[in-house]
Amino acid sequence: MPRNIGTIDQVIRAFLGIALIAYIGKDGTLTPASSLAVLAGIYLLATSILLRCPFYGMLGFSTFGRLDRSV
Repeated sequence: MPRNIGTIDQVIRAFLGIALIAYIGKDGTLTPASSLAVLAGIYLLATSILLRCPFYGMLGFSTFGRLDRSV
């Protein structure tokens, strides 16, 4: 699978994933609503590690690659 997540996107995803998991985990209780937030955090963290976002792939979108600033 080709990479479709750039460096800035990777850092933001990792930070948000860790922050979501830490914020929900600070209480030590897991409710149905908070379990969705934990799953979202795990998804963000996993995509930042794997450098691949399935939704970006479906949409044909990528934040990885060289920017064209010749305009």
